[in-house]
Amino acid sequence: MRRETAIILVLIGIVLLPMWGIALASGGNSFHEIAIQTGESVSLAPTGQFITMPTEISVYAAGIVSWLALFGLVGLLYAQLRYAHNVGRRGEPIVPDEGESLPHVPSFLETAHRRVVAYYPADAGLRGVWLVGLFTFLSVVFAALFAGEAFGLSRSQFLGFYGGLLAFSLSETVLMYYTHFMPTIEVAEDRDH
Repeated sequence: MRRETAIILVLIGIVLLPMWGIALASGGNSFHEIAIQTGESVSLAPTGQFITMPTEISVYAAGIVSWLALFGLVGLLYAQLRYAHNVGRRGEPIVPDEGESLPHVPSFLETAHRRVVAYYPADAGLRGVWLVGLFTFLSVVFAALFAGEAFGLSRSQFLGFYGGLLAFSLSETVLMYYTHFMPTIEVAEDRDH
């Protein structure tokens, strides 16, 4: 683990641990699970869950969980950025000489004040094909589950869960295509300052 990452995690822990303690000491709310439908012959369970989860949580603890989810989302975005950066620049770059232009680079990228300093061709390997295919398949599966849930009888049981996984699969499909099938181009520009 990098030193900067460890420092950030320690700072987050220093901030959130006292807040978590205060949230637990403040007590919970008087939430109660309301049975919408009862009976053994009833197949609908709008309040059903995949796994056993607590049915009561205080608003203070919910705030801490929301912060943790937000930090986790930022960490996930950073990890994806690092993945695209490392994989996209894994090969040997093509470095053009002064005044030389690369054959597959659009002309608008090179002007009198801007030039290409490194060009990393896309690898377009079998690994990229598998990854794009995998996340495309998952996107179709979660889209079907989301549609089935939206047009089903309960309509709202797992909409958020399937919708979140659908958005994640779509974003990963775009990321994998961008990383494995798009070239990486580094440019340098003249600035006034």
